[in-house]
Amino acid sequence: MGDLQGEEDSIYGNTRLNILQVIEERNRALNKKSLLHRLVYVAKLHDNLHDKRDLGSHYEKKFKQWQNHFQGEGATGMLLVYPNHFIHLVESSTEMLSSVIRDLRDQCQSSGASLISCSKILVISSNVPTRLFNQWSFRVLNLPASRLEEYETTEPIEKLAPECLALMLKLGAYLAKQPKVTLKNVMDSLHEKVPDLLIPQDLLGYLLNSPDLCSPSEFLDRYDKPFDCVLDQELVWPLPTKNFPIHR
Repeated sequence: MGDLQGEEDSIYGNTRLNILQVIEERNRALNKKSLLHRLVYVAKLHDNLHDKRDLGSHYEKKFKQWQNHFQGEGATGMLLVYPNHFIHLVESSTEMLSSVIRDLRDQCQSSGASLISCSKILVISSNVPTRLFNQWSFRVLNLPASRLEEYETTEPIEKLAPECLALMLKLGAYLAKQPKVTLKNVMDSLHEKVPDLLIPQDLLGYLLNSPDLCSPSEFLDRYDKPFDCVLDQELVWPLPTKNFPIHR
């Protein structure tokens, strides 16, 4: 009887969790959950780029490298290549999006062979609840060459940038509703089927010339720089003796 009781105690003792173990298990479960973020940026193609499909091949190769390195959220989104510019929406982890921006900076600052001459970041959305795109893909749009004259508008950049972002999101929602058997044909003829969901190509050039949008190097300078905040009380002498207010 004593042996049986001891065996039961050992069984329950091995399965019973204390409060510390419960908290540790909960923290491990939270750490396993990867957060999803979204990056949208515009860029100008380099004048020496002869085949625009090389841009898509470049990102296909890079995404595979980064995915093997970070072992996190894969990349989904859409790359739309215009005659002189392109716009790119990427959904992935923070590490992956940071690598995309660093690659952009290196491309823009490269003095040798490059695919991109300049770029501006439209938006970075954090903790996106769901993916808009099921996979990453790119398309070279069959459009006439961009107009040489500058895009003229009286709208502020605070309104133009969200409008461009809204068009990309609407395009993603439209593609998500298409049957898989016809999706490829739809994507190959976006300029014919949904021209109203494509951002005007001269507007992309306008966004690139806007000083209100960050370039990849400007963004990384702010992202990598330590946050240093000087409180008002640190500028007062003598230092205040009460750090916390006492209510009576």
